[in-house]
Amino acid sequence: MSDTSATDGLRGAGGPEKGVLSGITVLDLSRLIAGPYSAMVLADLGARVIKVEAITGEDGRHFGPPFYDESSVTFMACNRGKESIALDLRTVEGKAILARLIAQAQVLVHNFRPDFTGRYGLAYDNVKAINPEIIYYAITAFGESGPARLKPAVDSVIQGLAGGFFASGEETDPPIRVGLPIVDVASGMCGAVGVLAAIMHWQKTGQGQRVELALIDTMFNLMTSKIGEFAITGRAPAREVNLPIAVPSRHFQGSDGNYFSVSIVNESAFKRFCQVIGRPAWLDDPRYAKNAARVENRRALLSELEAVFAAQPAAHWVSRFDAADIPCGPVNTVPQAMADPLLAGRFSAHPDMPGLPVIGFPAQLASGMWRVDEMPPPPRLGEHTKGILSALGYTPAEVAALVAEGVAGVA
Repeated sequence: MSDTSATDGLRGAGGPEKGVLSGITVLDLSRLIAGPYSAMVLADLGARVIKVEAITGEDGRHFGPPFYDESSVTFMACNRGKESIALDLRTVEGKAILARLIAQAQVLVHNFRPDFTGRYGLAYDNVKAINPEIIYYAITAFGESGPARLKPAVDSVIQGLAGGFFASGEETDPPIRVGLPIVDVASGMCGAVGVLAAIMHWQKTGQGQRVELALIDTMFNLMTSKIGEFAITGRAPAREVNLPIAVPSRHFQGSDGNYFSVSIVNESAFKRFCQVIGRPAWLDDPRYAKNAARVENRRALLSELEAVFAAQPAAHWVSRFDAADIPCGPVNTVPQAMADPLLAGRFSAHPDMPGLPVIGFPAQLASGMWRVDEMPPPPRLGEHTKGILSALGYTPAEVAALVAEGVAGVA
């Protein structure tokens, strides 16, 4: 196990043994969102995560505006609980420092292209030669082999390439990109699961392994129903604001101009729905009585519902559907969502990051996982360089020389 003496007490009372991944050291060489998010989840679970950055900082630090202090809000959202060491891996000395870190780590995370890892000695075989038990997690756009192995891509490119731009909106709309980094964040979550499984295997067998994730595969997983629809029907999937598999299931506008969303997922709910809107006759209407019929006749049904809902404010309908135990809610703007008393408890305030809400990982353990307000804030660039180098055996004079020569950077 790695020497954590340089950061003993980093997370305050309770020590580094609190998390289920206590004793696991992760080297995070990744940038932007997908890789850093995976490594952050491992930190939440108690791993020591050392973020190895370029002297100028990883790309995500500069991904903005907006910025919080010296780093982008995007960076702050993906890097809590980590230490930062800044290295120039183009230098012989920088490579030697990284090799020492690899020798003591259990996991390495990166999202470099195969040509970069080959050029800088970071391919799996190179890393395995230093540490045979290493868990090597590589994130690429299209996989480490194949004709697209060197093709660059980011979230929006992956969404478009996979057909995702035609999974939202209506039939007459132009292509629509989902305005969230869904591929990156979903990949971060999936990657954390893959690494956790590899850690469990290593703990049982002592064997490391390569874990691979391709962003395009994440997107295709998100699009499973659309792919299946085309495979079965031979037609391009229908475009709807919501998946046309349950009707009604979408947002509508009330008389006050505000929107709300309501979703009917079974026939029992549809009976209650019809009572709320004053249309009990629909239960015997062959066009609407069953979900399959409603899907087939959704255009007519949605048109009728628009007229119904235009008679009362959105809040009226939300209140009525809540009382009928039907999934519904207002369609909020981001400011409205953050002010909604129903949602206020989903955000945490961190003592070292005033004014910036912190959002925890969706799956929360009752024990063996750090609360987000207990985690150290995202590190300043090179904040832990001196401590990490000292723990690796470098003297203060040697550290000062490495900094002076531009091999290492400090905060």
